[in-house]
Amino acid sequence: MNSKEIIGMKIIDKNAKDVAKIAEISFDTKTYGITKIIASTGNPISKKFYEIDPKNILALGDYLLIDTTVEELSQNKLDKIPESTGTNIKINESVGKTVIDADGNVAGKIANIDINFDNLEVENVTLAKSSSFGKPKDIYTLSKDDIERFGDYVITNKKIPNSEKVDEESEKTVDIE
Repeated sequence: MNSKEIIGMKIIDKNAKDVAKIAEISFDTKTYGITKIIASTGNPISKKFYEIDPKNILALGDYLLIDTTVEELSQNKLDKIPESTGTNIKINESVGKTVIDADGNVAGKIANIDINFDNLEVENVTLAKSSSFGKPKDIYTLSKDDIERFGDYVITNKKIPNSEKVDEESEKTVDIE
């Protein structure tokens, strides 16, 4: 499932009560497993955050269903969304990272991350090259096996074709007198 669809999704507890919304998802860059889900309630001025263990997920469709209650969730209250540490990185920090291909060239930036909630893993990373007007020009999908390293940059073991190559026919010059 597309991470852009998941962030902001409502969370329903085992008593069919509206609990919160998904604010962030963290995953391990070595195993690509989901390590935690951060839920939030309230308005921007008085927001409260809660940590949900991925093991507590019952189902994900139009809503995220969890096997805990509001009361149990309140025991996992956080002051803010935790920082990324070690190999754990947040989805929102990943989106926008520059991807470097096997030739050392900029392949694009991460536009989205697909998550498989059946096995609680990151499945694919979508990257896009922007045109001069900021709209995505070329879109590529990388599987988790295509990614060598996740850090300040994302390094892939694939060669991404350079979409900016101009063929010789379109490079004709016109003399203006």
